[in-house]
Amino acid sequence: MDKAAPAWFNRRMRLRFFAPLGLCLSATLSAQVPPPPVFTTQPVSFSGFVGDPLTLTAVAEGDAPITYQWHKNTLPMAGATGTAISFTTLELADTAVYYAVATNAGGATLSQTAAIFVTKRPQTITFAPPVTGAAAGSSITLAATSSSGLPVTLSLVSGAATLTGSRLTGDGGTVVVRATQAGDAFYAAADAVDRTFLFVAGGLGAFITSPPLDTTVNAGTLATLRVSAVGSPAPTFQWQKDGVVIAGATANTFTVASATLADAGSYTVVVKNPGAVASASATLIVRAPPVITAQPASRTVNAGDSVSFSVALTGVPAPTYQWRRNGTAIAGATRDTLAIASATVANAGRYEVVVTNALGTATSEAAVLTVSVRDFTGVYFGRFAGGAGDAALLVRGDRTGVFLGHLPAASAGLAVLNVSIDFSGRFSTTTTTLGATPRAVTLRGTIDETAGTMAGDVTGLNVVFDGVRAAAIGPASASAGLFSLALIGSAAGRGQAIVGADGQAMLLLVNNTVLDSARGTLTSGGRLAVATTAAQAPLDVTFNGGLLSGSLRVGNSTGSIAGAIEALAGAERLINLSVRSATQAGVASLLTGFVITGTGAKQVLVRVAGPALAVAPFNVPGALADPSLQLVRGTTNVAANNDWGAPAANAAAITAAAARVGAFPFRAGSADAALLTTLQPGAYSVAVGGGNGTVLTEIYEVLDAAETPGARRISNLSVRGLVAPGTPFIAGFVIGGNAPQRVLLRGVGPTLGAAPFNVQGALPNPDLTLYRGPAVVKTNDDWFRDPDAALIRDAATRAGAFALGAASTDASILIWLEPGAYTLQVGVPAGTPAAGMTGLVLAEIYEAAP
Repeated sequence: MDKAAPAWFNRRMRLRFFAPLGLCLSATLSAQVPPPPVFTTQPVSFSGFVGDPLTLTAVAEGDAPITYQWHKNTLPMAGATGTAISFTTLELADTAVYYAVATNAGGATLSQTAAIFVTKRPQTITFAPPVTGAAAGSSITLAATSSSGLPVTLSLVSGAATLTGSRLTGDGGTVVVRATQAGDAFYAAADAVDRTFLFVAGGLGAFITSPPLDTTVNAGTLATLRVSAVGSPAPTFQWQKDGVVIAGATANTFTVASATLADAGSYTVVVKNPGAVASASATLIVRAPPVITAQPASRTVNAGDSVSFSVALTGVPAPTYQWRRNGTAIAGATRDTLAIASATVANAGRYEVVVTNALGTATSEAAVLTVSVRDFTGVYFGRFAGGAGDAALLVRGDRTGVFLGHLPAASAGLAVLNVSIDFSGRFSTTTTTLGATPRAVTLRGTIDETAGTMAGDVTGLNVVFDGVRAAAIGPASASAGLFSLALIGSAAGRGQAIVGADGQAMLLLVNNTVLDSARGTLTSGGRLAVATTAAQAPLDVTFNGGLLSGSLRVGNSTGSIAGAIEALAGAERLINLSVRSATQAGVASLLTGFVITGTGAKQVLVRVAGPALAVAPFNVPGALADPSLQLVRGTTNVAANNDWGAPAANAAAITAAAARVGAFPFRAGSADAALLTTLQPGAYSVAVGGGNGTVLTEIYEVLDAAETPGARRISNLSVRGLVAPGTPFIAGFVIGGNAPQRVLLRGVGPTLGAAPFNVQGALPNPDLTLYRGPAVVKTNDDWFRDPDAALIRDAATRAGAFALGAASTDASILIWLEPGAYTLQVGVPAGTPAAGMTGLVLAEIYEAAP
């Protein structure tokens, strides 16, 4: 019978053997002793010098406890019972073989051996070679040093001479002197070095026994260079500076009573007698505090010009530099010249430099930098040469701008939204023309801010233009600026308008490849009623409060135009997404997806109304009595709710948020579901549960107090639900902001049922109807039959939506819409057989930026 296993060191292992006839044999083996330790870190041999530090380490692994004992030449070392032994300073006696023994209950293990070999450091002797010869009875000074810095001993080996310290005096003939260094506790004895010297009786050519030495003095102090030489007859001396003979400098010493920087240089002494000529050189260094000899000069420049300040000075050693602006050190400005590549108003001020060396500091006079700013801001209206078309340029205070141009004869236009003007008023940018035949061109120009004019050309179109700046103040000052606009109800109709304070205005309109423009002057009421340049189509728009609205009539068709000035544009967004549909348990359950874009978390309100639909003012039959919601990101459940008032602590916050976003209130204690939560950017899904019935799922953005509208946004809604006879699939959305928003709307059925989705029961032929209030805005049955099918396909790709089948009967609409509330209904075309009137669809709403 098996027993529970005890601790590992008394563990039992049962082996079973099965005989061919089914006989089971078993035996029990007991492992009573653990394995001995195993070294994982071994000591390493070392060869070094006396005084070096050293640590040997050996670490073993195994069952605890493990003890250690270090050995030296097989003998245990007292107190060496750790994983390491350390030598603060090695000695010769430490030369030996070392190893560690690790022991536990399983036995003892020896580490690898490590040999330590300790020697004294070597040293060498440098013994200056002998002079070529010296007169008998004269003395020479010997120079010998050791690499260790220990004193060198000089001894007379042979010859008729006397040696006193380092001074050797010879009586005549050859003399041998030996230099030795015996070493100490750290250094080994150096090899001896012998030198042979010749002392000659009688006449002797001049030679230098002690050359002059390099000398450093401070300015204003005495400087002396000295040379020793022998010869028979006695030699003469002549000093030179930088190769030039110094008049009167004919002694064995040369002295400067009060040295200056001009005295610094290379000095050479020439020693000669009738028998020989010898020379030797030395450098005189004169140290002096810094003295500024040329001050930085004040400068006046235009913004954008390059400017520099420089200073000249003397001083040894070479000084350091630190430039200051208005008394504050400039980081990195530590050279003799301070350069500013492109001056701005912020660079204006008083500049000075502080120079410093070991002997002192000097500060330059202040140089004043004045920066004049050239103001190019304004709106410029002009024409292309020869009446080829109109042009307009808007320049902002930061020298960025927008250029609009239209050349009807060339069927080309320009809408350059990223013009950058340099400090000199020049601009150049490469762009692509608008129109049926896009071309790569370069827009170049220059602004004269004094004359208030612009001029330039467009390479690639071979046209030039000029223009004049509009008055900065005028009757249209409140509407002056850049407007973004769209042709409401179109898929691609958009444009820009530039308005001057004097009322001049230019509009550039693009609808797919169709290009047109308008030029005129606003009335006192802000109205512009003109014919367009190319099509002569009546255009009637009004600029009021930063908004643009009006109409464009082409043939028998009139379209609405809307837009907003750039200060108000950019915040257009989907602020509310909702869907009303029947939901059923299982595959027909209602699933709603949405995407948050941006760089930060966003607060959203998610609601599922069931009971609220059943009562006035909605009175929807078959409303789901007790819906629940589950919020999911990927496969992770983020949050859930069944009854919106539970927990009670959340009810007040949900009620306040609903009031802020304009949602109808839920009754206290109702079984509707709601969540108020903050979500990171990403894709989310809302699953509705609670059985069969009609529900309204709503998703609202809830702006923080300091949040910029549109910075974080809900950019996409996708809903999977059921379409049934008498129960269309209805989705609602609200566009917030001031400017038009382009949206992509899709009702997907056949593609949902095909690979890779393979959804069972997909609606075979959905259609879409877009409403604003009770009015139908646009409808679509088969997306590929829409005149804007190519644009729909491109917008879907840009939005990250999956592709629809090339000739599928899915429905889609791409459209520019004004801010407001809209309803999207997914149903089936009239005349659809009963078998095709029920099925699952995926309704999608995307932001579709052009």
